[in-house]
Amino acid sequence: MIKSALGMSTSEEISFSRDIDPKILNLLESQAPRYTSYPAANRFQELNHTVAESWLSTLPSDKSVGLYIHIPFCPKLCWYCGCHTKMTYRYEPIETYIDLLLEELRLLATHLLRRPKLHSLHFGGGSPTILKLKDLDRLFYAIHSTFDVLPTTEIALEIDPRAITKHEVGVYAALGFNRVSLGIQDFDEKVQKTVNRFQPFDLVSNCTSLLRESGISNISMDLIYGLPFQTSSSIKNTIEKLLYLEPNRIAYFSYAHLPHLKKHQRLIPENALPNTLEKTWFYLIIKNLLEKSGYKSIGIDHFAKEGDDLFLSLQNKTLRRNFMGYTPLPNDYILGVGMSSVSELGHGLAQNSIHFLNYKTKIQYHCLPASRGWRYHGDDHIRKAVINHLMCYFEVDLNEILTQQGYPLHYLDRELTHLKELETMGIVSVKNRKVQFQADLPMLVRSVAVIFDSYIHGEGKPHSKVA
Repeated sequence: MIKSALGMSTSEEISFSRDIDPKILNLLESQAPRYTSYPAANRFQELNHTVAESWLSTLPSDKSVGLYIHIPFCPKLCWYCGCHTKMTYRYEPIETYIDLLLEELRLLATHLLRRPKLHSLHFGGGSPTILKLKDLDRLFYAIHSTFDVLPTTEIALEIDPRAITKHEVGVYAALGFNRVSLGIQDFDEKVQKTVNRFQPFDLVSNCTSLLRESGISNISMDLIYGLPFQTSSSIKNTIEKLLYLEPNRIAYFSYAHLPHLKKHQRLIPENALPNTLEKTWFYLIIKNLLEKSGYKSIGIDHFAKEGDDLFLSLQNKTLRRNFMGYTPLPNDYILGVGMSSVSELGHGLAQNSIHFLNYKTKIQYHCLPASRGWRYHGDDHIRKAVINHLMCYFEVDLNEILTQQGYPLHYLDRELTHLKELETMGIVSVKNRKVQFQADLPMLVRSVAVIFDSYIHGEGKPHSKVA
């Protein structure tokens, strides 16, 4: 279908566009969810806060939970960003927000029937490192007052390397952070300046050294392909520098250009963006170089060293996919705190308001700030399981899932019929209701997952391109 990147020469790169099947190209240019949830977040409906509050009281006593704290502020806005965040030059709005976070944690405690054990604590953003250390300490005190933080709890922090000091890193280590992810995106200076994210390699290298010297050795790095002015050469140079830093995990995300949803993306010159074929070629380069350097491919956009928990979870079939990407954590129970954060509970998904005034008002009235979400119903759990298997393992045994859920084995036969065209294209094989993904472009698995999504067809809601 498409030549492997292994051993590809410059001449093969030039002829790459001639090798691709037009039907494959159409799939790469089509839209599909990234399936960090099922259903996708743009299917969420209005959800009363009382529903989310009732779900909290039904958390099973034998399950640990993940806690996600969202910090929706940045000192400077990156023009590629698709997150719910805003730029601020002043710290006063952040202090106000911290007070609201503390109150939300207290409200959570009133609806929980027990002290949940945390398998993970994740500070995301935005830029969580924008917080003053005294406010981070206040948050930790509130978290320890509500949850059992165990010696085994993964405590993770998203770091902006452009504004970090040795003292701050020492405090992070003392607080118990044992995993960090560094936002890099790209090391090419022209690309960085075009997306308003300038950070020299030496700055990132120094940050990495500070972290390791403090004892924080589990380091992930986040990058993006498909940014303006990227070339094959610049991608290779970025990876060369990346490999020098030796992160444990790498997330190499495909840039989603959705200027109709994120107005600041209009500041990116569209004529400088790579086309679908170029992005596909970039991915092949990335995958080839990282795998040759000892990293194992995980899902559609993650890579990990062989001894990392993420790779081990792939091997033992405990890998999961959620709003934070791929994770080896033990279950799907997540409590999201802060604006726009999502809680995933046994009965459904609940998302906090993305608007500050609404978020603030609900908390001031002693209500949880959930405003949107999804109550699982019908066959949601079956389809969620099928899609998760495809996105994580690139295969799914439908008979096994249907039997576990108590459904007849023929229940998804209509979907199998819809897979026929993908079979003829060599993207999947189907035998005894076991679907195996066979393409050499992992992102195409999104086109397979769509077949099992009962909410997407004809919905008219925008998603990012598959490529």
